[in-house]
Amino acid sequence: MVQLHHLNVVSKPGLSKPRLSSPWLGGLALGAVLLVGCGPQPTSTVESVGSYEAQLAEHLTATGGAMYGAYWCPHCADQKAMFKEAAELLPYVECAADGENAQPELCQQKGIQGYPTWEIEGQLYPGVKSLADLAELSGFSAPQ
Repeated sequence: MVQLHHLNVVSKPGLSKPRLSSPWLGGLALGAVLLVGCGPQPTSTVESVGSYEAQLAEHLTATGGAMYGAYWCPHCADQKAMFKEAAELLPYVECAADGENAQPELCQQKGIQGYPTWEIEGQLYPGVKSLADLAELSGFSAPQ
């Protein structure tokens, strides 16, 4: 069913042109402004999925690699920063018992003694590693 809205043409003294008046007209204009001006803004969550950092992070995940760390560890933050937006793609294991999604038992089982520690192909590599080192250790080569 189509519902018609009645528009009133209102002329006020001193105005040369009549204007439209309707209760829904103001709401329509406000809605348009809110829809256009307040809509969701594009986010930068791994906007460059094809970036070298994203490809390396995905490769590390796909090959069973893991970065063991703690939320309070500045070296872990430095390591993640090397991956830029792709840091969220890293196969990260939180070892601090009070951290988000903590897995301290797994860290103990693996014998993690310092952060960050990378596990790549069953071997543990403690300390911050360059992207080139991680690529070499994991056998990653970026597609051309």
